Order: sequence, then C-alpha cells, then structure tokens
Amino acid sequence: MSRYVEAVYEEGVFRPLAPISLSEHQKVRLTVEETTEPSPVERPPVPVNPRKEELRWLATNSSPYAGQWVALEGDRLIAHGPKLSDVQAAAAAAGVENPLFSSVPADNGLPFGGW
Repeated sequence: MSRYVEAVYEEGVFRPLAPISLSEHQKVRLTVEETTEPSPVERPPVPVNPRKEELRWLATNSSPYAGQWVALEGDRLIAHGPKLSDVQAAAAAAGVENPLFSSVPADNGLPFGGW
C-alpha cells in the first residue's frame, strides 16, 4: 500500500507534518522530493489581533453608552446605538472591514454577588 505523506527534515530526522498510523519500528520506504515552497512549519505565523485597544476603550470609555451596542476599530468609536443591526450598517457605511461589536451593559448600580 502506498500513501503520500509530507514531512520536514529536522536535525537528521524526517518528521511527518500530520499524524500517521504506523506500528512501532515498522519499516517504510521513502522517496524524497525536494520542494521550493516552504513547509507550513517554516511559514511565519499569522498575526493575531488580541483587540487590546478595543478592550482598553471599553474599560475606560464605555459608560456613556450603557445599554447600547458599540462598534470599535482600535481605540476609535465607529458607531453606537440600541440595535446591533443599525450599528453594523453604520460601521459598514464608514468602510470599516472588521470592527469589534460589543454590547455595553446597562448600569444597574452595585454588582450582584449572589449565593
């Protein structure tokens, strides 16, 4: 039986890029085909946007928008209002591709501790 398995060569050992099911010490025949494209292991990681600026804005500036939806891009308020659909439409009209939408809780006084 033949299977095609991609592997990366690291420190003298071929390491499969995906799990494969083989018995311990099973012998296999390898044909090495060099590729010019970098393997997924060598590709730079995709940057992650942790939304730190948006979360900071919510923590410090959201109180005037209690009970509303807000659309944020970085530390900039794009739109706000009581209906999410209206805020989404306003953000799209402003040309913002990937805003953070958040519902700002209404201020009900002291927080509930509960039992």
